Amino acid sequence: MKTIGSWLCAAAFLSAYPILWADAQWLNYHTSEHAREVVGGSYQVLQMEMETEAPADMKLPELSSDAPQFFKWTTAMDPAGFRWMVFDKTSIYSSNDILYIDTDGDGQLDDEQKIKGRRTSQYNVEFGAVPVYFEGDDGTITYHLNLRYYCYNRQTPYVYSSAGCWYQGNIDIGGKTERCMLLDYNCNGAFNDKPENFDCDRIILGSGGGKRTNWVGNYIEIARSLYRLKVAEDGAFLELQPAPDTAYGVVTMPDTITSFSAAGTNGMFEHAVDGGEVSLPEGYYRIRSWEITREDELGVPWTLRGTSFPPNSGFTVAENAPVNVDVGEPFFSQLTARNTSGNTFYFNQNLYGKSGESISLRKAGVRPEAPGVRIWNKSGEYDRNFSLEYG
Repeated sequence: MKTIGSWLCAAAFLSAYPILWADAQWLNYHTSEHAREVVGGSYQVLQMEMETEAPADMKLPELSSDAPQFFKWTTAMDPAGFRWMVFDKTSIYSSNDILYIDTDGDGQLDDEQKIKGRRTSQYNVEFGAVPVYFEGDDGTITYHLNLRYYCYNRQTPYVYSSAGCWYQGNIDIGGKTERCMLLDYNCNGAFNDKPENFDCDRIILGSGGGKRTNWVGNYIEIARSLYRLKVAEDGAFLELQPAPDTAYGVVTMPDTITSFSAAGTNGMFEHAVDGGEVSLPEGYYRIRSWEITREDELGVPWTLRGTSFPPNSGFTVAENAPVNVDVGEPFFSQLTARNTSGNTFYFNQNLYGKSGESISLRKAGVRPEAPGVRIWNKSGEYDRNFSLEYG
């Protein structure tokens, strides 16, 4: 009867599932302690600070340290919103090289296995890929977490977390097979976070030198075609549907802009600009970047790029209601100087845009020579040129 019941539950799930995900495309789960290197560094590394104290009712394993250090990993997959972990020592003379983490979400650590880390430097201990488990609608979900314990001194320990897993497989896009990697970029256990604050998950399409990184959102643009995108929270599958009926609005900007990028819950869009305008699906966006490319008298291309916009750079796109974004020139150069000690002075130059965004300058795709500084006094007794350096 138990076997029959299991089959009935599975049949009920499979019969109900296509109603929600009629064209689900399944991916395979992968894990590695070197996940960031495997997927090309497309993971965010999050810093966790030590908690002042752990819950009084938490049961602990037998610990060697007289001052164990507790941290919380924030995850959208646990109803509590987090998982506890504690760092211990192999002995009273060693550093914190032992980890216990609440893998099953019961709020206790006394039932967890001891995880031994490996030291990678004087101040770093690596733990990965550590499995944790969540309860989903159709059973247990496994997730792997890479952790790095860092402590320069006893008073300021940190733990850095990044996803130790990803989903991968071939998917069908408009009748063509494409390699797909789905990443939990913000390392919170879920794979379907949209870019409300640019802190969203990622989809990498293609392989080799043809890889293209996209953001998880309501839509995704592929080969100039728009698709509605749905991603399972646990990352196991996704769905793509052509979206020819989507309403668009126009975004205007100076006609000197050659490239413009914006993102919101609809996804991330990056377009070449022709005639000072681009079209985006209706919705709310924030500016991600802009570029101006010009050639000098020798035909060498120079590119000015604005990035890292403040949160108030948002705008709403609506059909039949063009919206203007104030990007591009002029931009500003700021030189600061400070006296570090005695006759030693430190100079720094920054470029920034009208909205406070960071500006970078490239000559034929690389940084031009760093600018110089000339310093002289009124009498002319002192007149010297100095070269600034990047870094």
